[in-house]
Amino acid sequence: MVKKEKITQQKKAQMKKLIEGAAMGLGFFVMFGIIIIPGLRDDMATYLHVVLGPPSDVIDNFLIIIIILAIITGFYTSIVQKYTMNWEVMAKSKELQKKMRDIQKEFIEAKKEDNKHKIKKIEAKRAEVMKKQTEISGEMFRQQMKPMSFIVILTIPIFMWMWKFVSGPVLFPLIGPTELSDIFKFGMPFWVLWYMVCSILVTQVIRKTLGIKSGM
Repeated sequence: MVKKEKITQQKKAQMKKLIEGAAMGLGFFVMFGIIIIPGLRDDMATYLHVVLGPPSDVIDNFLIIIIILAIITGFYTSIVQKYTMNWEVMAKSKELQKKMRDIQKEFIEAKKEDNKHKIKKIEAKRAEVMKKQTEISGEMFRQQMKPMSFIVILTIPIFMWMWKFVSGPVLFPLIGPTELSDIFKFGMPFWVLWYMVCSILVTQVIRKTLGIKSGM
């Protein structure tokens, strides 16, 4: 019985790795494909317009459309992060970062006191923590990359749709009448600025509601 359960768990783990690998492959294809494949960005936008075009015609206000899309991507991103990341690893990393900050404070105080014995002990402690940070850094990178590959599958096509179809004058908050495709600063269109503001605010609310801690 125990052996059967072990085999079942191994099969589930293998299937999970297979799904994660396929998602990562598709995610990176979407991410890099828009750079290396001519016309892929327009194709993504055109196909997605079949779904997003009718609602945008009904609502007829791209500020509201962008808020809705920010809610969709924020919810999707939060759910993916919650169920794909190893939060024990993330918590361990944060704990090591805090330890390193505390050690650095101790080191500065010991230097001021010119306490060579204390400095030597602190340096040994710091070396040990740095070793642990190095050991966990590879897993940290993998944990951060894993959800990103899932997230881009949905987010990049939505972003490409906005890039192609968002247009029109709107009453932009705190700025006034503005053409959404006009440039705000550093080559950033106003619609990108609006999406970023909405996405940050919405994602914070969603993460708090779902009880998702910060990954960093």
